[in-house]
Amino acid sequence: ILNDKLSPPGHVYRALIKEHRKRSSERTMADISDTIAKMEALTMSGEVKEEIEIEAPFIRSRRLDAHAIIKHVTATLLEVRPGLASSPLLTDMSATAVEGLVFGELYHSIFEEILEETKTIDKDLMAKITSFDTDILDWGDISQEALNTLGLIPGAHTPVDKLWYAVSFLEHVSNHFTFSKRKAVSADSLLKMVCLHLVVANVPYMNAEILFLEEFARDERLLRGKEGYALVTLQASLHFLNASDDFMKDIFLVND
Repeated sequence: ILNDKLSPPGHVYRALIKEHRKRSSERTMADISDTIAKMEALTMSGEVKEEIEIEAPFIRSRRLDAHAIIKHVTATLLEVRPGLASSPLLTDMSATAVEGLVFGELYHSIFEEILEETKTIDKDLMAKITSFDTDILDWGDISQEALNTLGLIPGAHTPVDKLWYAVSFLEHVSNHFTFSKRKAVSADSLLKMVCLHLVVANVPYMNAEILFLEEFARDERLLRGKEGYALVTLQASLHFLNASDDFMKDIFLVND
C-alpha cells in the first residue's frame, strides 16, 4: 500500500521522504560538525546547560525527522487499514515494515549524521584496537562464527536486522565458551569474551552502530528479552573498551 502513489499512506510516505532529503541537503555535515565542536567548547567552558540544549537538536535533526516519518506513516497506514491495529503483533509488524521502507531510502543519510557524532570516540577506539597485539591472546577463546556475524552488523540497514545479528553474535560467543570451557558462561565472562571479539573483529564504527540501535530500536522489541540483553551487553563492552588505555590489564587479565 505504501508503494501505491494514490493511497494516503503512499502519498504521505513519498512526501515525507522527499522533505527529509531536502532538509538533509540544507544541513550539511560541515554544519553539524561545527555545531558539535561548539557544544564541546560550551561543555568544557562550563557554559549554562540551556545553551547546549538549544544546539543539541540540530546534530540529531536527520534522526528526529526519521522518527517523525516512521510515526506519521505508520499512523496513516493504521488509519487506512484499521485491521492492522487489531493486535499488538500486527501493529508491530506494520511498524517494522514501515521502518524497513524508510531506512531503505534514508539509512545512509541518517547513519552519516551518527558517524559525525561518534567520529572522535570511534577514531580513538580504532587506534587502540589497531595498536593492540592480538598475538598474545588465546585464540582458542575466539569463535569464527561470532566474528563473521559481528561483521554483518554494518551491512544491515534496519534496527531489526542489526539486532538479529547482535543476538546471533552473543549466542555464538556464549556457545563457544560453554563448549570450550565445559561450563556455562557468567555475565562477567561474557562481557570479557564480547570485548575480546570486538577487538579481534576490528569492525569499524561500532560506537556509531550501537548509537543507531539506541536511537531506533523500539522498546517493544527490546523488552522481549534477547534483543534487549544483546544491546545492553554490547553497550557495556564498548564502554569498557572506550574507557581502557590497556585492554590486557584492564579487561583480559582481570579475574571473573
